[in-house]
Amino acid sequence: MPFDVPARVLRHEALNPEHFLITLEAPRLARAARPGQFVMLQVREGHDPLLRRPMSICRVPPGGRTVQILYKVVGEGTRYLSHQPAGARLKMLGPLGNGFALPERAPRQTARRVGTRRPILVAGGIGVAVFPFLAETLQRLGRRPLLLFGARAHRDLAGLQLFRARRIPLRLATEDGSAGARGFVTRLLEPLLREKPRNGGVELYVCGPTPMMRAVGGLAVDAGVPCQLALESQMPCGIGVCLGCVVRCAPQVGEPVYRRVCTEGPIFPAAEVAW
Repeated sequence: MPFDVPARVLRHEALNPEHFLITLEAPRLARAARPGQFVMLQVREGHDPLLRRPMSICRVPPGGRTVQILYKVVGEGTRYLSHQPAGARLKMLGPLGNGFALPERAPRQTARRVGTRRPILVAGGIGVAVFPFLAETLQRLGRRPLLLFGARAHRDLAGLQLFRARRIPLRLATEDGSAGARGFVTRLLEPLLREKPRNGGVELYVCGPTPMMRAVGGLAVDAGVPCQLALESQMPCGIGVCLGCVVRCAPQVGEPVYRRVCTEGPIFPAAEVAW
């Protein structure tokens, strides 16, 4: 059951001119949140704009009383949000969505045993916002996540400190070559999928622009690697009423199937999505 709460802004940091990290006080929501879920967040006090914006839960810091959201200014709504000061109260509905399917806890003595897959997080642009919460949770389960992060340019590689603070290994790619390998994030992933599986092999968790997720999902399906996609979509309501965020999925008995990203997602197995 989601909570609709007036969340107080405790801290609002500009990571660069376009990317921000906001910390909101919402104890009940924070305690209920799982990696991969999202919230519908009011971008400023009042009723303009009327609709809230869907935002991935980036982190639930220790203590379980706050939620952090990493976002990029891309339009009027996020521009309003970027000006909200500490002390402002913004209505927040969540946690929403199904969240990632998590692996079982790996016993310390056998964390590298046969059958244990290594999680690889594949992020494109602001899609990275969903992964700090997941990475920290996987670490607590005894797993060793690797982040592959691709973006257009160095300035778009936001939030790296959230992973470096947890000593999570990462590999970078930029389309203009300003950081890491030149090219798409698939350039980092393809060699890993070609490697002879070690122990249990790998499993993928993916979030980013639709073309990038389509490409990564296709590579995973072809390689027979488990892959979960965190889909992004326009969500006017976030609770499955407006049907504004449907995605086409693999047909059943010959008929196309459409599922709501906000309620039946946002996490879908790669093999289930019919691009």
